[in-house]
Parts: sequence; structure tokens; C-alpha cells
Amino acid sequence: AGPVSNHKGINLPGVAVNVPALSDKDEADLRWALQNGFDMIALSFVRRADDINRVHEIMDEEGVRLPVIAKIEKPQAVENLNEIVDAFDGFMVARGDLGVELPLEEVPLVQKRIIRKARKWAKPVIVATQMLDSMISAPRPTRAETSDVANAVLDGADAVMLSGETSVGAYPVETVLTMARIVENTERHGIKEISKIKWDPHTTGGVIAMSAAQAAQQLGAKYMVAFTQSGDTARRMSRLRAEIPLVVFTPEEKTAHWLTLCWGAQVFTTPSYPSNEDMVVAVNEIMQDLGLAKVGDPVVIVFGSPIGVIGKTNTLRVHRIKERD
Repeated sequence: AGPVSNHKGINLPGVAVNVPALSDKDEADLRWALQNGFDMIALSFVRRADDINRVHEIMDEEGVRLPVIAKIEKPQAVENLNEIVDAFDGFMVARGDLGVELPLEEVPLVQKRIIRKARKWAKPVIVATQMLDSMISAPRPTRAETSDVANAVLDGADAVMLSGETSVGAYPVETVLTMARIVENTERHGIKEISKIKWDPHTTGGVIAMSAAQAAQQLGAKYMVAFTQSGDTARRMSRLRAEIPLVVFTPEEKTAHWLTLCWGAQVFTTPSYPSNEDMVVAVNEIMQDLGLAKVGDPVVIVFGSPIGVIGKTNTLRVHRIKERD
């Protein structure tokens, strides 16, 4: 029970509503976003994998392909999670509507399941809704909310998201600073506690990414460096939640923007390099220019051959930073 107000959604728990994935207004909004340089699109109330089809049709009509995030907030989406994870590029655990549609006690386990599944597929996942809800009207969160944010990090989420706290709350800046402080502290002191995914990679890129993380840890590398066109290599390395920091170089600005959503990735746009040797030279110079490494520091570099072919990550190299030529 509660007051009725304008512009609010209606939930019908247990009722499978047969409506299109996109309304006419949604389609108009999507076209506007595609025409105005947005980085990614989130689709609400996803129920099936084929909900993405109309989004892709409109993107093709506009000549722009962007990553599409599935907002998981319907029981049907939870039931069809495997096919949705395969079809979409990223995921949002939208706990507000999910908690209305499902029994409340199921939501924490569903959250963990979605995060685990997304990480196995090397796709970013966001945890959202009511994370610091009390800060809509108070300058400090509750202890339970603080634990909620920290536990999302420890579960392996790539990002945590605010909604009402910053859109209508009285303390938007304080809320952002508070959430950032919780996340940073959790990662600084609890990185070993972040859930590890248990799986054996079956692709060359997956094996190279895992080997890079293991080599970096064993050798005490200063950084791992990934060269990527599509972002796939970086996402495969990010999902491992390695203790060694990850730097990503890409010539694609759209890829750089998308990868900012991935955990632990420091992303920089660079030129396209004609050879792997040129990539190593670039690492040697750029890492020193950025102040990230000094002469003698080991770094583990991952790239693909032939150059510029998407999905061909097949090379791992250990390099020690050298004096400039």
C-alpha cells in the first residue's frame, strides 16, 4: 500500500504480460540515443533472448551498433538466463522490480547467480537499485546498506549503480562519494575475498587471459597489458579479478568507452600498430610516460596475430621495461 503518483510502473507479479520489448516511445528514444553519440543501451524488462532483435534492427537502420545491457527484473528473465547471457552484451541486476516480481528472499541468490553467469561469459554486470536508499533523505547510509554495496563488490560485480539516491535525493554528491569510498576500501583490503569463477576456458583467448594472470602473479609483474580491437581480450582478463592491475590499449574509441564498465580496466586509446614488436615498443614508452612503470619492471603483454583481426588473441609476452632508445 502507498500513495499513487505519476510516471510510475505497474507490477503484476506472477502474470506473464505479452507486450513488445520496445514501445513506440522506446524506439524513438533509441533512435535519438544512436544519433547522439551514446556509449551503450539498457533494455528494460527483458524476458527472452530475442527481445534484443528489434534493438539490433533499429541499430542497423541507423548504422550504429552499440552494446546492449539486459536489465534483469522479470521472473521470465531469470528462467531464461542462459540464453539471455548469450545474446546480450552486459547485464543489470535491477533489484527493485525483481524484488516485487520474485519473493524477497530469492533476490540475493538470484543476484549472485546472475553475476556468476555473466563473469563466466566475460560480460560486465551492474548491481543496481536501493543500494544506499536511506541517503535519499539522510546524509549517511545504514550499516546494512554499506554491507550491501561491499558484498556486491565481493560477489564480483563490475559496477554498482545509484538511482533514486541521485535522481531525487537530497544528498546526491555525498551519496556518490560514499559509494565510491565503500567500493575503493573493499577492493583495496578485500581483493583476495572477491569471488573467483571456477571454470576451464575452452577458447584460445580464454586460455591466454588466464595464463597471463597466472604469469603476472608468479613473476610479480607490475601490470598486465592487453591490446584489443573489440574489447573481448580485456573482458576475459577483467573477469579474473587478478591482483595485478590491468591496462588496456585499443585504437577504437567506442571500445574504450565500453570497457570503462569492466572491473579493474584502465583503458587508453592508442594508434593501430603495424606489428607486435611495435606494440611492445609502445608499451615500453607509454607505461613510462604515464608513470605506471619504470625501467626494470616486468609487464605481461597480451595481443593477437595477425594484427587487427578480431578474436585472434593468441600471444603472451613477458617484457621488462627498458631505457628508451
